[in-house]
Amino acid sequence: MKKLILLLLLVLAISVHVGAAEIENTQQHTVVKGDTLWSLSSKYETTITALLALNPNITPDNLQVGQKLIVPVEPIYSYHVVQNGDNVHSLAQQYQVPLEALIEANGIKNNKVTVGEMIRIPIHLRVTERPTHVVEIGDTLYKIAKQYGVSITELVKWNNINNINTILAGQTLIVG
Repeated sequence: MKKLILLLLLVLAISVHVGAAEIENTQQHTVVKGDTLWSLSSKYETTITALLALNPNITPDNLQVGQKLIVPVEPIYSYHVVQNGDNVHSLAQQYQVPLEALIEANGIKNNKVTVGEMIRIPIHLRVTERPTHVVEIGDTLYKIAKQYGVSITELVKWNNINNINTILAGQTLIVG
C-alpha cells in the first residue's frame, strides 16, 4: 500500500512539473469574431486537445468575442546588438514584442541596456494585431486601463476619444 501511495505521489509530482513546463511557453489570445478551436489550433500550430488542457474552463463550441485564452507557443528568438539611443521601450516597440517579455528574456534589471550588449528578442511573442476590449455596461476608462495595465491617456490617444466620460457598451477599444 505504501508503495502504491509513493508511486501515485511521484506520478502527481511529474504531471505537475510537466504542466508547469507547458505553461511557461504560452501567450494570451483574445478571441475575435470567427475564431474556433480548430482555427486557433492551426494558427498556433497546436492541437485542440492542447488548447482545452490549457483552458479547462472554456466551452469548446461557444467561444466568446473578447474571451482570453492561453495558447502554447514555441519560443523563437532573434538577436539585437544595442545601439546608441536604444532602450527597452523603443526595442519592444521596434520589434512589436511585449515589454515585459523582452525584459524577462534578457534578465534586464531597472530597464537598462548597454550599448554593444546583445539581447534576445522573443519574436514568438510578436504582437501583430492590437489587442481590443469590447466595452461592457459599467466599464469606465479607468477600469479598462487598470485591467490592461495601460494609462487612460494611452486609451484616449489610441481610440481618438473626445470625451473620456463617454464610452458605450458594445464599443470596441484598442487596449495595447
